[in-house]
This record gives sequence, C-alpha cells and structure tokens, in this order.
Amino acid sequence: MSALTLTLIALTLLALALFETNSGLSQRLRPRASLPTATTHPRKFSEIDALLEVPDFASLIAFAVAAGESLETGLRIAVQRSAGLLSQEFGSVVLNVDHGSIMQVELERLGRESGSIQVQELAIKLALASANGSAISELLDDYVQSSIQEVKATLLERAGKNETKMMIPLVFVILPITVMFAVYPSLTILQNSFL
Repeated sequence: MSALTLTLIALTLLALALFETNSGLSQRLRPRASLPTATTHPRKFSEIDALLEVPDFASLIAFAVAAGESLETGLRIAVQRSAGLLSQEFGSVVLNVDHGSIMQVELERLGRESGSIQVQELAIKLALASANGSAISELLDDYVQSSIQEVKATLLERAGKNETKMMIPLVFVILPITVMFAVYPSLTILQNSFL
C-alpha cells in the first residue's frame, strides 16, 4: 500500500470517530420521550432482576419476623418498604389475603405460577415454613446468605463474559491499527532506500 492510501485510511477513521462523537452529542441534546409513553409496557421478570431483589426483600421479611411480627405482617412490611418487581409479586399475595384467601395457599400459588426460580423458591419456603411451624427467621437468614452467594457467582460469570466481549474490538480494531502505524514508517524507509 502506498503512503497516500494509508493516509486516506487514517483520515477516514479519524473522520468517522469525530462523526460518532458529534452524533452522540446530538442524541443526548434531543428531548426525551415523555415518561408515560415510554413505560406503557410492563416489564418482564428477568432472572437477574429477581436475583438482585431477593436478598433485600427476604431480609426485610426476616427482620420483621425476628422482631416478633407474624409472616403475614412481615410480608406486608416488606411489600410496603420495597418497590421492585418482587414486591409486586408478593403484593398480589397480600392483596388476595386481604380479600379472604389463606396465606399458605397464596404462597403456594405464587410458587407454582411465578416465572422466576428465585421467587418460586422463596414463596415455597415461606409456605412450607408457615405450614410446618418452623422458625421462619432462621430459614430466611440461611436463604438470604445463599442468595447473596448466588448473586456474587452470577455477577462474576457475567463480568467474565463481558470481559471476553471487550477483547473483540481490541484484537480486531485497535491492534491492527497499532501494527499498521508501527510497520508503515519502516516500510516507507525500506522502500525509499532501494530506490
């Protein structure tokens, strides 16, 4: 490749980088869509959302039960004090109990119908603990510790995948350009010395 071709490639890459910067700035300066139109569709329950919310929600229930409250009151406190997707799921349980349903039946229903494994596990453990009369606060403490370990493992796994994805631009974009800038002056000097 001649010096002119390499110079044109470098100038094109520089122009594209500047264009991306300017277009990104204009995107940020545009007015955002109004909030009600942006949130018309309810969010789906993803596994990572549930996994991140479960330790805090279960801790709220455990604190209330350890303070002497019943499971039902502990659920009410946790639903009132949190504002996530998990709170909405258990809020429907509390609402059905208010309308005359039995807490254990509603927890078992939530355990069967929920789309998240973490919500199913928490609901079934609470239903079994209330049915068997076992110590709910100890059960919830153990569950919180295991869910925190699961959150750590999941976040480490995702970070490892993202680290691998970050290597792709490094290997296929930055490294070839660096090699080109390192080799080009040497080739130019060699070409000029043989002429």
